[in-house]
Amino acid sequence: MNLTEIQKLVYEEYTKNGYLGMFTVCDENVYNELQRLVDIAELGLIDTEVSEAIEDVRKLGYPLLLEELGIELSDVIIRALNFASRKGIDIEPHLLRKHYKNMSREKKHGKKV
Repeated sequence: MNLTEIQKLVYEEYTKNGYLGMFTVCDENVYNELQRLVDIAELGLIDTEVSEAIEDVRKLGYPLLLEELGIELSDVIIRALNFASRKGIDIEPHLLRKHYKNMSREKKHGKKV
């Protein structure tokens, strides 16, 4: 299964569970301030999943940490894929383009950290 297929799979569940209607407040050809705020809120949910992963790192030891981290990182990816789908973005070509760009950069982007 490739990333585009996974994106479609998780978006079907997102739609089935009613999230699409929750995060779409205007016609897809109109981008108003209300939709902007809703988009920010949905992107914030990605941050909450990252925060849950951080909490796992803070609190858990091995091997439980690895299992929980896998779950939380999956949630991060699923949230990002669903947002991209709602916006009509097939993320796979963007991910590959960004990866190839990163491959051309110098080590640590020329920074110490």
